[in-house]
Amino acid sequence: MPVVRISWFEGKDHGQKEKVAAEITESIVRNTDTDPKYIYVIFDDIKASDWAGAGKLFGGPASGGEA
Repeated sequence: MPVVRISWFEGKDHGQKEKVAAEITESIVRNTDTDPKYIYVIFDDIKASDWAGAGKLFGGPASGGEA
């Protein structure tokens, strides 16, 4: 039972998530012959102000991003 977890900045709409989930599922089916009903994709929508890289927050007042 493959579980794929995607953490990304919030703001993607339902259609975008559906397309990404379908393409990831298709890739796993094609490469592993797993039945698609056993493949799960989980989206973690993270606020930019709750995500840091290289020691700096991507969002918030100090970065000029979202508050």
